[in-house]
Amino acid sequence: MAIIKDNVLMEGASGMFCKSIVFKQLRGKTVVCPRPAKPRTQSEQQKEGRDRFRQASQWAKAILLDPDKKAYYKKKAHKLKLPNAYTAAITDYMRSPEVKQINQYDDKKTFSIYKKDFDLTQVNIVLNTKSGETETRTLPKGEFFFWLHPSELNAGAVVMVMDTAGIIRQHTLLAA
Repeated sequence: MAIIKDNVLMEGASGMFCKSIVFKQLRGKTVVCPRPAKPRTQSEQQKEGRDRFRQASQWAKAILLDPDKKAYYKKKAHKLKLPNAYTAAITDYMRSPEVKQINQYDDKKTFSIYKKDFDLTQVNIVLNTKSGETETRTLPKGEFFFWLHPSELNAGAVVMVMDTAGIIRQHTLLAA
């Protein structure tokens, strides 16, 4: 690693030169170093994370072609102090909604569905009935609270949440 001093041509340089030399800024100094080696092996989590980010990037590029969605994400970017609508769209894609139990009464449990800083489009609760069939309840738009009886939880309940990104995520509720 070399540090460049008093060179007007190289001052503030950053990036790669000839695929082997890298210029970067480190604590206010221009540093020259060899190109770092690519990691040879990736963990399964790294691969999944990179794939998910790649999907988020592709989705954000496609969704921002719609002027209405671009305006929505531009407004979100301003509110969240993000640099642009693209970053806001990726943030929306990467965040997962949460389903939390907020209250328990004698005959029912109350749940809340929440996604930090972004809207949810649709919420379906799929319940297994005693006869072995399934029953689906759809929450009205804009309503993100629901309650279930303990017997419904014991039979099995799955919450299907669709967000503005169009991603459907499942949450299994347990009777604990």
